Amino acid sequence: MKKIFNRVHIVIICICTALSFVSLLTCQTLSTALQDPKVSIQSVDLTNINFNGARLLCKVQVENPNAFEIPFPETDWECFINSNSFVKGTIKNNNRIRARNKTVIEVPVSLSYLEMLNTFKSIKGSRNVKYKIALDLKFAFPLVGEKVWNLEKEGEVPLPQLPRITSPSMRVDNVNTSRAEILVSVNIENPNSFEIPAPKLNYDYLLNRNSFIKGEIQNTGPLAASSTTPLSFRLTVNYGDLARTIATSITSLFSSTRELGSQLKVNCDFGIPFFSSDPFNLSLDGILPMPR
Repeated sequence: MKKIFNRVHIVIICICTALSFVSLLTCQTLSTALQDPKVSIQSVDLTNINFNGARLLCKVQVENPNAFEIPFPETDWECFINSNSFVKGTIKNNNRIRARNKTVIEVPVSLSYLEMLNTFKSIKGSRNVKYKIALDLKFAFPLVGEKVWNLEKEGEVPLPQLPRITSPSMRVDNVNTSRAEILVSVNIENPNSFEIPAPKLNYDYLLNRNSFIKGEIQNTGPLAASSTTPLSFRLTVNYGDLARTIATSITSLFSSTRELGSQLKVNCDFGIPFFSSDPFNLSLDGILPMPR
């Protein structure tokens, strides 16, 4: 009985050794027969940009030179802003890459301007920000194990630029014995390559340093990309209201002066979080004629 047990034990050992040898040969044969896939970054394109953020699309080409299918790689990606990690993700696909075929892996990267500004204060006032996309493509080959390819691509993304108000003017457009109309005009230059909302204007019209007319002009539509948009509005000064405001009669007001000093204060709000900390104020001095 003991001899039979020993023989069985020897047979089992031989079988295990043979299987291990066959497995080793199979791995070595597969490893030798397997050609490494060819991977390369095809392009990184700016596919969308607006006042909220930008979207990059990174395309990676993978070529399978083998006469058999290989697994689709698991792709880890990470985007760096000014050499600092900002966003990351992973792309998985259960498909396989066919024999002697190519495929393109698309890696979309969304960048929020406000999140970038909150994370990297140093980008404030810059026209562009540097980015780097780092990719790790992991191929899980049966019996051979995992192989990893590392790729990188660098570039720049434009940042939103604060619009400029130019050629501001305030003039008396019409005047009679009861009222005067004031025409206020400005040009708004949008230096960005995308449209932005027109600003909401809050104004305060002062006469002899006393606030007389306050109002608000809501957004009237988007400002076209890389263009200048004229904006104008009218203020109506009622002389009767003016006399009551400064606590005097119309007769004494009109007889004491031929004109009053005026000032228009304007605050602009573009409704863009990236610009929320930038004061955008305008002040215009003028003269209001008094009727005789």
